[in-house]
Formats: sequence, C-alpha cells, structure tokens
Amino acid sequence: MDQNASIYARFDKISAENLELKDRILGYQGKIHDLRREQKEALKKQKEFYDEQMAEKDAVIKALSDKCAQYASEAAHDGTNTGVPTAATPIGKKKVIPNSRRGAGKKRGGQRGHAKHSLPPFEQQDVTETVVHNVEGVCPSCGGRLIGSEEMVAKDEYDVEIRTVKKRHEYIICHCADCGTEARQPIPGNLKEPNQYGSQVQALALSLMNTGNVAINKVRTLLSGITGGEMTQSEGYIAKLQRRAAAGLGVFMAELKVELIHRSLVYWDDTVIMIDTLRGCLRFYGDETISYYTAHEHKDMESVDDDGVLGLLTPETTAMHDHNRANYNEKFGFKNIECNQHLQRDLQKNSDDTLHSWSGNLKELISATIHDRKLRAAKGDKEFPAEYVQLFKESVSQMIADGWEENKQLARKGASDFEKTLLARIDKFRDNYFGWVEDFSLPTTNNLSERGLRCIKSHMKISGQFANVTTAKYYAIIKTYIETCRKNGINEMSALSRLCAGNPIMVSEIFA
Repeated sequence: MDQNASIYARFDKISAENLELKDRILGYQGKIHDLRREQKEALKKQKEFYDEQMAEKDAVIKALSDKCAQYASEAAHDGTNTGVPTAATPIGKKKVIPNSRRGAGKKRGGQRGHAKHSLPPFEQQDVTETVVHNVEGVCPSCGGRLIGSEEMVAKDEYDVEIRTVKKRHEYIICHCADCGTEARQPIPGNLKEPNQYGSQVQALALSLMNTGNVAINKVRTLLSGITGGEMTQSEGYIAKLQRRAAAGLGVFMAELKVELIHRSLVYWDDTVIMIDTLRGCLRFYGDETISYYTAHEHKDMESVDDDGVLGLLTPETTAMHDHNRANYNEKFGFKNIECNQHLQRDLQKNSDDTLHSWSGNLKELISATIHDRKLRAAKGDKEFPAEYVQLFKESVSQMIADGWEENKQLARKGASDFEKTLLARIDKFRDNYFGWVEDFSLPTTNNLSERGLRCIKSHMKISGQFANVTTAKYYAIIKTYIETCRKNGINEMSALSRLCAGNPIMVSEIFA
C-alpha cells in the first residue's frame, strides 16, 4: 500500500507538473501568436508606409517627367506645329520655314535638258547708246598695221543710270489786248514753292519706306548717295511725304472698301505691331486683286467695327480667317471658312505633346485630300464624287471619336486641356474647316492674308516700331495703294509718281 501510495503521489505530482508545463506552453504559444500578429501588423504598416512613400516618389517622378515632356514639347514648337514666327526661333536651333508644297526631289536651279533662257538682243531702234570698242593699231601677233573692216561683233547690255534732273517750269504771263486781264496756265499744287523735289524722287522715297522697309534716316542717305550728294532731303521732309501721300488717298480708300465688300470671297487676318513700345494691330482684308490695310492701337472688336468691313459683308460673302471667334458674332451675317494650315499646325502640336495617333491621322487625311483636290482640279473637276465626300466625313468623325478615347488616358493636364479644346473646336466647326471638300472654289488656307501681313514683320525688324498710331495708319494706307496697284499689273513707281503729282490712280481705273 505504501508503495502504491508513493506511486500515485508521484503520478499526481508529475500530472500537476505536466499541467503546469502545458499551461506554460499555452502561454508561450499565446505570446508567440501575439508576437506573430504584432509582427504581421508591423510588416503591414511598414509595407503601407513604404507603398505610400513609393507612391509619393512615383507621383513626383511622374510630375517631373510630365514637366520635362512639356518643356521638350514647348522647345519643339516652331512654325510647323504652332503659330510661332520663324523670327522667334531660338539661337542655335535650325529655323524651320513652313512650306506645304511637296518637293519634287530635284536639285535647285535649272534642270538638265531644259532650254536655256537668255535675254534677246535689242532691236536697232531700241538702242539708246552705242559704245564702239576698237583694238590698238598694231597686230597683237606680228606687230603689223591693222586695217579696219565692216565685220563687227555686237553685245547688248541692260543697265540703269540715275541722273539728277533740274527742271524749270516757266509760265508765260499773257495780257488781254482788249481789257488788259492777266492770264497764265494754272500752276499745279505740287509746284507750290520756288523750288521743290519732283514726283519721281518723292515716289522713290515712298517706295523705299513702304516697300523696302527702309528707315527714314537711311532713305535720306540712299537718296543722297544715288544723286551724288545733290539731293539731301531732311528727315522731316521725308516723314512729311508719308502724311501727304496718305492724305491724298482718302477717296481711293473709300472706293476700294466699296469694291471689297462686294466680293464673294474675302480673306482677313491681323497681327501685332509695336506702337511707341506698346502692342498695336495691323489688319489685312482682301483677295487676289485687293489689299486693304488698317492700323489700330488695340487688337479688339472695337477696332474691327472701326474698319467697317466685316459688318458690311452680306450672307453671299464668304470670309476666310484663322479661327477668329469674332467672326461668329451674331451681328455679322457672312459665311465663315477656316484655315486648314493653322489646323494642321495644331494637330502636329497635339501629336508632339501627347504622342496620340488621331491628330497625326487627321493631319495626313487633310494633306492627302488637299493634294487629291489639286490633281482633280487640274483635270477640270469641280467637286469630289458624293461617296468620296461621305467617306471623308466619316473618317473625320471616327478620328474625333478616337481622339476623345485617347484623351481619357492622358493624365498630363496641360496637354489634355489643349487636346480637349482642339477636339471640341474641330467637332463644332467641321463644316467651316472642311467646306472646301464639297466646293472646289473655296480656298483651303488663309495664306493670302498671311503673305499680306508678312511685310509688316519685315518692317518691324528693319525699321523698328511706329512712333504713334497715326504713322502706322499712314503706312497702312500707302501699303494698300501700292499693293492693290501691283496686284493689278500697275508699276509701283508709276502709281506713286501719280500720287505725288496729285493725280493718284483711282479704283475705277483699276477695276474698269
């Protein structure tokens, strides 16, 4: 019994120790579980923190990448994808001259196999001066005496000789034999002073200033140089020529405006000019035979109204412009068409900024369709077949839809906003942009206006700013007269000479 009791006692003791050990093990397991849970939570928090940090870094990297892409895109802007003038090309960057014409791949200059074009010899009655060249009287081979003959080689030469003309006008005073009344030929208004500069030299000065863009002080120097110093007009006199010439064209400008507003198609555009260090505006209206310029202190609707051109155009007139929203003002009644070259630049800019395909596809479609139209027009076609027009319209609609889908994936705000604006504009004004697809008589670009305004950019670079808006208006008026005459085959110097003589060419003579 004692032995059994001892065994039971030890069993109970061992059982108690086992229970204690189990409790301790369970306690350790609980601690291990808690530690693992804490570790898991710590790792989770650490991962969340790490992910948050990485997300912030990724956002910063993306923002910097977008900024770099934006700067790279802006650095790539030139005349091919925006309205940046070629004069604003940064130093060190190749100047890009926009040219929509397709190259033929040939070298410049005369082509192999083409006939050579030379000046024809003068007719004998047209020769104004003959210079005889003879050799010395000794044979260059043996030293013998040379004998003249009727054999001769003639070489003709065109040249210009500037000579000073000092012309005196004498007006004989007569008296009536019966009543004694004194009579003479009336003296023209251009002969007011005892001595003055003639209409030819005045015309040359005006041509140098308004066509050659020569500054007033340089005009003075040039005229003095070509006359051997005999004519040295003051700068004040040359400046006064502008005022007198502009004042003499009041009737011409009024009649030309009437002619302009009756045209079926009018191009117009404006550009910034500098007037006494401030931004002003020079505006062009016209077509292939009319150039009508105006100048203003501000580029705004008020100045458009002051011109009195757009407001007088009828619903029968079509106005070509560069998406100037002022044209869609309800007070105007003309039809609008928009420049596709400007649209293609915007499409190219969008392609460069976003790398999206829709804008490049649309640009290529426009270019190919314009080229196709030229080929068909050369064959005498007046329009595309109906199914061709329908396919073009469907293609444009599909590309606009593709553009909206691509835009949804674009996170960069600046490029995204430009693309949205471009898509909305094309969608809203597609009839104004693409009317030329259905009517071959409509132009595709506003290049005529841009060519008309190119002169002022050259003027600003060479001659500088205008002293005030009045001198800018003088320039616009005289430029109107010169270019309209030139477009209609009238020699510039002849037109200016008549103007300076007080007898300018009138609109009725040009469009008789």
